[in-house]
Amino acid sequence: MRDYFRDLMKQFKELERRERAAVLSLSIFLFGVVLYAGIWAPLNSYALEGRVDHDRYLSLLTYLKSTESQARSASDNQGAGMTGGQSLLSAVSKSARSVGINPSRLQPEGSEAVSVWFDAVPFTKLMLWLERLESGQGIVVQQITIDRRDVPGQVSARLVLRP
Repeated sequence: MRDYFRDLMKQFKELERRERAAVLSLSIFLFGVVLYAGIWAPLNSYALEGRVDHDRYLSLLTYLKSTESQARSASDNQGAGMTGGQSLLSAVSKSARSVGINPSRLQPEGSEAVSVWFDAVPFTKLMLWLERLESGQGIVVQQITIDRRDVPGQVSARLVLRP
């Protein structure tokens, strides 16, 4: 490598003054191009992408903070009364037992609703249970069918409930 460099310097010194100036100018120019293309441009591009990412994430954070109260209220309304990941099915069953009525059948309707059947239940207890579901746990009636029974005050019912 040293021999190659010595031969190169020998050829450089043998050039005329104008040729040496041209080779030196060309060498400086090529060094500048390599410096710009190999170091400065990639660093500048990386910094610009970082600024764009920062601005995008900052605007996302601002949007999320502005909608935080809406999301919290929707979450509270949807899961009111259901603590510890308690499912809708178990919440409905537990609340019905607390009023003193037992559903004859419970069936999930997708992930957002549950169907409940009663063969013979006192109408007043059914209405009390529905009021407690809505006010205490935020579970509302999506669909209801009530049929009168032969015994006064007794009904059979089918309900579809959702949070």
